[in-house]
Amino acid sequence: MENTKDLTVAGLVHDLNNVFQTLVEAADMLSEDPRWEHLSALIVRSVERGKELTQSLQKTEQPAATVQNIIAGAQSFVEDLVLAGRGPAIHFECDVEPKLMLRRALSWERVFINLFSNSVRAMPQGGSIFVQGLRKENRLIITVADDGPGIEPHLLTEIFKPNVSSRLDGGLGLHIVESIVREHHGEVRAANRPDGGAEFTITLPVELGL
Repeated sequence: MENTKDLTVAGLVHDLNNVFQTLVEAADMLSEDPRWEHLSALIVRSVERGKELTQSLQKTEQPAATVQNIIAGAQSFVEDLVLAGRGPAIHFECDVEPKLMLRRALSWERVFINLFSNSVRAMPQGGSIFVQGLRKENRLIITVADDGPGIEPHLLTEIFKPNVSSRLDGGLGLHIVESIVREHHGEVRAANRPDGGAEFTITLPVELGL
């Protein structure tokens, strides 16, 4: 029988750490040239985020954090992504009630990274991403919207299924979003805004989101 012990999460994390070490060494070389210091710093930040995500796969418990801090972490990641790809400027507008908390902060950062990245890809000429978070009675409601072209109507009812995308190489990010939201007994809906752009609304029971 084939030995599959190296195919476990621990084995995957080990292999990814080797990849991360290679990237860190490359960043160190770049940092020796003042022209590439900013790129070196960007690589190191991305590696640190990658390590956090891989480590979270091995943990049964993750720390809680405020919604504001989780969104700030995801925003920083996506801004680095845009910078690395020399993409157009993306402007973030956030209106989140203070002290709102979410368990498993790293999982929720994945949610917002995927939603923000989805918006960035939909706005190749640049644009704005709007985030709102509030508590309404016994529900926590978080909305992520953009001023891009919106979602093609025939995709609206299928958008969270794996491998459903308007891009040939896409279709997994929004499925990850829905999977994590469902793990927290919540729901996520996709819609088109009346004035243009896509909108994703996450609704959670407060006692489970906190």
